[in-house]
Amino acid sequence: MADFARRGETGQPERLLADLMLLRGAVRRDRHAYAFPLLLFGLLTLAATPLHLDPTGPDALRTPHDNPALSGLGGDLLQHSEAIGWYWLAALLGGYLGTLWWYRRHALRVGVQTRTRTYLTAGILGVLGGLALGPVLQFLATSTATAVSDIVRSVFAPIFVLLNLGLIPILVVAVGLLVLARLERSRLLAATGGLLVVLLALAPVYVNTAPFGDDFPRFGYLPTVLLPALLLLVTGVVATKQARRNRT
Repeated sequence: MADFARRGETGQPERLLADLMLLRGAVRRDRHAYAFPLLLFGLLTLAATPLHLDPTGPDALRTPHDNPALSGLGGDLLQHSEAIGWYWLAALLGGYLGTLWWYRRHALRVGVQTRTRTYLTAGILGVLGGLALGPVLQFLATSTATAVSDIVRSVFAPIFVLLNLGLIPILVVAVGLLVLARLERSRLLAATGGLLVVLLALAPVYVNTAPFGDDFPRFGYLPTVLLPALLLLVTGVVATKQARRNRT
């Protein structure tokens, strides 16, 4: 810092400004620690894929269960909907708290820290919103005036599919990554969160148009979870390599 001051006194303001910009960029790179949440949520999403094996197939989409616990996170149509809900409740809370712990650990090591309070708040609100979304939409679609229920069913049709397939937790992860991308000023995080949203938007199209035929394969629903998991893992590996290059 004293060297910067001497340069300014000797008539080198441009060089001083350039050095400050380099220092600022180095500090920003040092505080980046987003490879961990990408890999963590990638592994958590990958671990959820066995729960989406469903030998019953599309016919189950027309025969809901009796509102299993945590239907907002796991849906109420797949064979393992209740297990999906309980799994993601634990996985989301553990994932967000684990990310908070990682950032604090990283800050102690490098001396700078990204403020993760907003990210944690987004995660908690996302979990609460996911829990409430299913019951609220179900009430509006079935227990209100016909005009209201028809509007809800048509406007929120893609959301109902995500609810039915237990994909709302991945939407919570995507929103959290977009918030973290803002805090980290990371294009990679923003692109990952955006691509997750795109994959979720394509899930209803896939489920409604896939030519499964009469013999529905047990793995029919897996792509809706497996592709987001692979995306998170791949971008997590890319972020890890970027962090290693920045340290060298």
